[in-house]
Amino acid sequence: MARRFRPMTAADVAELPVPCRSCTFWEASLSDLATSSDHRRTETKADWAEAVTAHWGYCGVAAYNDLELIGHLTMAPAMHVPRLGAFATTPVSPDAAVLMSVRVAEEHRGHGVGRHLVQTAAALVARRDIRALEAVGTYHDGPSCMLPAGWLQSVGFAVVRPHPVTPRLRMDLQTTLRWRPGLGAAWNRLTGLVSPPPLPEPAVYLPTETPVP
Repeated sequence: MARRFRPMTAADVAELPVPCRSCTFWEASLSDLATSSDHRRTETKADWAEAVTAHWGYCGVAAYNDLELIGHLTMAPAMHVPRLGAFATTPVSPDAAVLMSVRVAEEHRGHGVGRHLVQTAAALVARRDIRALEAVGTYHDGPSCMLPAGWLQSVGFAVVRPHPVTPRLRMDLQTTLRWRPGLGAAWNRLTGLVSPPPLPEPAVYLPTETPVP
């Protein structure tokens, strides 16, 4: 089977497994969650994906075995992650994108899919001159919409704001030497899948007319 990783866009949200396709743990504020119906939460997820895709061109990374979706990752600029404000270890650093969630189908876990999702996400944001990925992790055991802090550390993150339950972790894309080979491979996998951000247009100076004496 051919495994491939590609940028995920708003069009892919409907493919996500239940309950991920309607989960708005990170995408909605606490007040939104308290007042939203299940239908509205699905709309909120779609609205969030549309907004981030419009801003970046993608809202995460999708992993496939042939045509089967086997894992996904969501990420966004901090301004598109309303739940961040609920945690004592935020705000995130201004030079970082936010890693929100990673999910791999149970039968494909333990084979490096999650690590490759993170590598591909890192390569994507590095192309935008973003210096780091940051995430609010958890030390809580059991099912959670938050990523385990121990797993984040195992794939290259380090704690930058300690907390007994919800530390903030960071992967510095400029100085984390252990990730450079993986980032290079992920960058190559992205060739042709996403265009680098456009360069600014050069300034044009028009000559002023010399007044006639």
